Amino acid sequence: MEIYVLFFVAAIAAGAINALAGGGGLITFPLLTLVLPPVTADATSAVALLLAYPAAVWRSRGQLSRVPRRWVWLLLVPSLLGGLSGALLLEWTGDRNFIVLVPWLMLVATLLIVLRPVLVRQRHGSPRSSVEPVFWPVATAATFVVAVYGGYFGAGIGILLIGTLSLLMGMDDIRHVVAL
Repeated sequence: MEIYVLFFVAAIAAGAINALAGGGGLITFPLLTLVLPPVTADATSAVALLLAYPAAVWRSRGQLSRVPRRWVWLLLVPSLLGGLSGALLLEWTGDRNFIVLVPWLMLVATLLIVLRPVLVRQRHGSPRSSVEPVFWPVATAATFVVAVYGGYFGAGIGILLIGTLSLLMGMDDIRHVVAL
């Protein structure tokens, strides 16, 4: 009975963390691996935290008006293709490779959580009105890579996206980044 209470509390905490800035899967995934095979735990964690994303968008919807619409379209296609590619990669590589890669993927996601304040200085203001066109392919490619990670593993994807958008697109205010 105690494990159910632990899972319930962890799910609530992870959902709240995901709605704020992402990283809730770093809580739910390890707990789920106690009772499920790793790939099943990863998928279960992703589905369990799915509703946190619309909640985050709803909470930050006022900030979307400050984000140029072309950014949404610029990032939508590589996000969808990368997520699909990551999911297919997970399907093709199977449990053995997943088990080998997961500790490294969790380490990367955790380091980005810790290092984000160092990597991105906060300037509370509006995002740049335009990203230099030379950075569009870089931002698109980086978003694709992050989406592949998200489709393959998922835990920490919010932090990776926040870092990518903050660094490459000049979105320093986390409220704008979460909205996008």
